[in-house]
Amino acid sequence: MVVHGYRIGPLLKHTVHEIGEDNVASLAASAAYTFFFSLFPLLLFLAPLLSLAGDKQRMTSWILTQLTSTLPPAQVAAFRPILDKVVFSNSAPGLMSIGLLLAAWSGSNIFGTLMGALNTAYDVKETRSWIRQQIVRLATFIVGIVIMVASTVVFLKGEAIAAWIGNSVHLSGPIIIAWKIVQIPTALGGLVLLAFITFYALPNVDQHKGRVLFAAVLATVLWIAATLLFRVYISHFPPNPAYGIIGAVIILLTWMYYTMFVILAVGELVSELHHGTGAVAPDRGAVFLGRIVNTGGPGGDAAAERRA
Repeated sequence: MVVHGYRIGPLLKHTVHEIGEDNVASLAASAAYTFFFSLFPLLLFLAPLLSLAGDKQRMTSWILTQLTSTLPPAQVAAFRPILDKVVFSNSAPGLMSIGLLLAAWSGSNIFGTLMGALNTAYDVKETRSWIRQQIVRLATFIVGIVIMVASTVVFLKGEAIAAWIGNSVHLSGPIIIAWKIVQIPTALGGLVLLAFITFYALPNVDQHKGRVLFAAVLATVLWIAATLLFRVYISHFPPNPAYGIIGAVIILLTWMYYTMFVILAVGELVSELHHGTGAVAPDRGAVFLGRIVNTGGPGGDAAAERRA
């Protein structure tokens, strides 16, 4: 079967092979470990920013509400004291404090880990300078925070903003209804944008934006599906409440692992698209086996077989 110039069978077969060859399961575990230890520095960074959209108490309640999509209520309750200590501590950083910058640096570690993992998926070596790598990962982190804060404002303040605009033009009812319709697609668009930036900016390779957009949409859909399935599993087979915070940590780490696995597996797929695996004819100007293609010729399957 050929879709948009790619033979699906060879493409998927080689993608699965590369997932095993690049040891994506271990890379995902490493990324999830970094994600977990970046979580509380990330909250330190987010707390003062999110408080701009409301008080910290409301922000804490919102964060915990989001966690209930993954964790059972008993485990979410176990996290509450820790989250309160992080957000409401007297030593919690302010908007312009050195502590905030350190929290941002620590929180950006997750993108540094993903940078190395995606380079492995793309079979490329890191040639960017150390300074440029730090700038890329910090910039990606900051853009991710902006998207997260914007999504928070959308959910917490969106209806109020829509009502204010509606009252100003005397069309509050229709505008609020329209807002409720576009609210979820707007939030999903934020996830797709963050995935697009992750796949486009982190690996050390120039890419076709159309393929990266496809990867971002696919990663978002697969991540939502994996999260929902994981939530169904946890709801039917919850951990013993006696485990308390340990059970919450296990569940959260497992969910983070699935998240990282989805990102890296899709990274392997878009890498294969980038290399022309399964292509009926390679793109003009693309490099295959050390030669620049200037006519449609043998690409795809032959290239994939030799690369394997």
